[in-house]
Amino acid sequence: MDRSIDLREEIERLPLGRQHVLIIAILALATLFDGYDVFVPAYVIPFAMQAWRLLPSQAGLLVSSGLVGFMIGSLANGALADRIGRKPVLVGSLLFAAAGNLATVAWANTYSEFLASRLLTGLGLGMILPVSVALINEVAPRRSANILLGWAMAGWSIGGVVAALTGFALASSHGWRPLFAVGGLAAPLGVVAAFVLPESPRYLAIRGRQGAVRAAVGRLASSEAGRYAQTEFTIAEDTGHRGSYLRLLTPDVRAGTFVVWVCSGLSLFSIFGLSSWTPQLMHQRGSAIGASFALSALLQFAALVGGIGCGWAADRAGRDRTLRVTWTLGAAAVAGLALFGGQVADIVFLSIAGYCVMGAQTVLNNRTAALYDTEIRSTGVGAQLGIGRIGGILGPYVGGWIQQLFPGSTALFVCTACAVGGCALCIRLLDGGGAPVRVSAPE
Repeated sequence: MDRSIDLREEIERLPLGRQHVLIIAILALATLFDGYDVFVPAYVIPFAMQAWRLLPSQAGLLVSSGLVGFMIGSLANGALADRIGRKPVLVGSLLFAAAGNLATVAWANTYSEFLASRLLTGLGLGMILPVSVALINEVAPRRSANILLGWAMAGWSIGGVVAALTGFALASSHGWRPLFAVGGLAAPLGVVAAFVLPESPRYLAIRGRQGAVRAAVGRLASSEAGRYAQTEFTIAEDTGHRGSYLRLLTPDVRAGTFVVWVCSGLSLFSIFGLSSWTPQLMHQRGSAIGASFALSALLQFAALVGGIGCGWAADRAGRDRTLRVTWTLGAAAVAGLALFGGQVADIVFLSIAGYCVMGAQTVLNNRTAALYDTEIRSTGVGAQLGIGRIGGILGPYVGGWIQQLFPGSTALFVCTACAVGGCALCIRLLDGGGAPVRVSAPE
């Protein structure tokens, strides 16, 4: 070989090109199905409560059952993606999730069957988000990683909007089954990803596959591809602990690991609690069923804008500062929902809550990825989202119990505001490693 190049520095140097756009587009579509499947059970609640005669706490399990599968899938992601690669895990996840959705349509005729089918679907879907976060952090320059992740994770929020619109268009006239048939469309995307999506060059490097690394970096470099024919890429990372959960608890990263786990749990508790119960709560506050679904779609649309906006802010002001500010504003907005009523107040505060509470989750995911080196990055993000899913599981279920104990929406919104405020306080414990990245222009 004529020369050796540090792989990380070379990826930092490259301008954004068509290959970056292709990767972001595929991951955005993948996270769209993730978001769709997370939020679509919320539009089953108004119908299932009557058909299956469910208590609010039981209705909350319609959402939480899938999140149990998500948690297991997120944790399993690290054991797979850091061993067999990012691409095969993403492809397999999409195909598994599609099969689970179609099983829900064909097989789930009772409350217990519905819960079981959603749990199985969640096993596949739970791997999509952590492997997407890891892949973006390994192909994108740090100077633009947050905004690119924001664009990719926009698919998650778009999925929530599509779930609301699909629920509005189909559920009232055709029942809930067609909502899950839409989720079966993840299968064609999985096939496309199998042929088009590249593997992470940094993952390939720690596996010693130099030929594949040169090809992957060449595609990222577009017009500069030929320059790597005689290059050996190096990567200054320990490769002895690939996919090790114990590595997340070593002294150098232990404190950060615990902070992002707690923040993730509180954040997902708030996100899934809000998303699951907003249609029902807005209906209780006087909105017609269609209008309540529309307000829920507004929440998801605000989350879409928030993911991109918060990513843009994080690239400029730093991840930690962005998280503190957005979570503080989000807590205030949810508290506003508890204190003020009326359609205008609902629209304003739901918009701010969607932007800040749900938009901040994208930055938190990227903050987590920045804590870890390549060999445990997917494990770290998967663990953060897996542990955080405990909060996500509790959000819809606890929300149901709160409504049984304290009828109305006030108590649930107060509880959620406290959880979001806890995120803003907890993130202050990090050491400032989320400062904005300033990179000089490539020569």
